Amino acid sequence: MTTSTLNRPQLIWRALVLPAALVVLWSLLDAFGALNGDIIVSPLQVLKTSYEGFADGSIPGATIATLLRALVGWTIGASIGLAFGVLIGLSGVARGLFDPSIASLRQIALFAWIPLLSAWFGNGEVMKITLIALGAFFPMALGAQAGCQNVPAPFREVGRVLELDRRATLTKIVFPAAIPSILAGLELSLNIAWLGTFGAEYLIGTGYINGMGDGLGAYLAAAREYARMDQVLLGVLFLALIGVALDRLVIGFSRRLIPWRMP
Repeated sequence: MTTSTLNRPQLIWRALVLPAALVVLWSLLDAFGALNGDIIVSPLQVLKTSYEGFADGSIPGATIATLLRALVGWTIGASIGLAFGVLIGLSGVARGLFDPSIASLRQIALFAWIPLLSAWFGNGEVMKITLIALGAFFPMALGAQAGCQNVPAPFREVGRVLELDRRATLTKIVFPAAIPSILAGLELSLNIAWLGTFGAEYLIGTGYINGMGDGLGAYLAAAREYARMDQVLLGVLFLALIGVALDRLVIGFSRRLIPWRMP
């Protein structure tokens, strides 16, 4: 049975098999005393810490701060990246001006920008949002550029046969053909923006950059400083769950636009 023939409940159950097996293995290792409590705590301890974190508001507060920061930075970076990508994909002049610079700058690791952004914007919210937006910009720009630039020749030929003008060619031929590449860039930009959000929060929260932070990254940094491995595991779990949820939302949106995508 292939993945495409499975219904949604079957896909969900299949996806839960490995996480469930890992939790069972984790519980068994704890029950037999095979875990070093200073490094990996028991699942029950993580569950207890989760309850306490929700009760005192630390987990909801950190989650909301991280989500808002990620979505704002992603929206800014992806919007600018989309505009640049479309411009470069459609204009040979713009491609000659901007493409070499973008191709060079995207080779720089995202976190390598932190010292420079810190010097420019300080260690507050502007620096974090800028870093997240920067991470979202490049994949979105590249996806939009590739989509607009690599429209299949038969599509363009249809436009010529129908004698479409420039505007009609863009709206009826180029942009619809570019949608899959644009959506792929959108998905990748969200993934990188989410990583950038955690990195910005964590590095500030650990004091590698002088300043105060909030969000799940700072929550993890504080947990590490105080050797609270239960909080570390809980923070990692929440980052993973939220990241998966955001990714599935974007994929679901993509399927509505191009329903022939695989599940």
